[in-house]
Amino acid sequence: MNTKAVACICAILLSTLLVDHMIAGQAKPQLSPPFRISNNAGEDEDPAILMGYDGRIYIVWSSKRRGGEVHLYMKSSEDGITWSAEERITSGPDEDYYPSFVQSKDGTFHVVWFGLEKRRKQMVIWYSRSRDGRTWTTPEQISHAEADWAPVIHEDSAGTLRVVWSSSRTGNRELFIARSTDAGKHWSEEEQITHSPEEDDFPHLIQTSSGDWVLAWTRYRKGSKLLSYTSDASAEIVIARSKDGSTWYPPEVSSPPDEASRYVDFLPFLLEDKESAHIYLGWTSSRTGRYGGILLRDLAADPNQYVQLTNEDKSDYDGKIARVGNAGRNLAGRYLMVWVSTREGNTDIYARFMTW
Repeated sequence: MNTKAVACICAILLSTLLVDHMIAGQAKPQLSPPFRISNNAGEDEDPAILMGYDGRIYIVWSSKRRGGEVHLYMKSSEDGITWSAEERITSGPDEDYYPSFVQSKDGTFHVVWFGLEKRRKQMVIWYSRSRDGRTWTTPEQISHAEADWAPVIHEDSAGTLRVVWSSSRTGNRELFIARSTDAGKHWSEEEQITHSPEEDDFPHLIQTSSGDWVLAWTRYRKGSKLLSYTSDASAEIVIARSKDGSTWYPPEVSSPPDEASRYVDFLPFLLEDKESAHIYLGWTSSRTGRYGGILLRDLAADPNQYVQLTNEDKSDYDGKIARVGNAGRNLAGRYLMVWVSTREGNTDIYARFMTW
């Protein structure tokens, strides 16, 4: 995705800062010191994270190496502290960005990303799967407009895989979806989800424990250029809900009010804490200062009430959070957050534990 995005994240947060922005009625998260995951001398971005059924934590990210190649890499860990050696999971002439992955109920890993063919400036969504996280099927192209990016993949309670992404095929950027009911062997025709004059980017999708669907994305003003996504202060986070994942209620703005369009709110992610049945929205925002920060709020609370998860004068952005466990069992209230940081000069992937 190659961005020097605004945002800030890292360093142990002061308890007074957490109290100032504490989510109403919720315990503030306790944050561990940050630690580095990637160790490449090039540029590492676009992290994705999941907790596997085997009790291991898996992270995939996009990495640009010194030779100029950009591909996806994976690491795993039993405890989130000691990590395996990285393994490359994509290859070929295109540049590979913005991975999203899930592990389906049968144990198969499914990963999607967008490939950039730089000479022709074409972007398409690709898909691959693996039984062991090491040997992957030949990538399959699941979008065909050559103007598609920023995918997210999710498996629903019935085992259907859904991939949502942003596409400019209509003249502006809208969200599209494709589905697979046979574990990724075949994919449906692409369907348009959003129909607005604005520019819709960076979707994130979850199905809650109650069976409802929540879709979050970044919405920019009409005509906002794609490459302005880190600087256009018209950016806001919107959320739509659905009972069946097909018919959606009208979207509502879920980032804090910004009537003067002073802040960039983008790169949303959704998280459900199943013990409390609370759904949280996280995003990267410039509203916390010169570099910004990663924020988190309870969707049931006032939009002005949020927790700042990061606080340091570095370029830190694109946070993702997953529930984690140890020795194959989940630990109640324990999560691992991964994000991108330039604190050591290059863009690298960092992580920290969160506990409610």
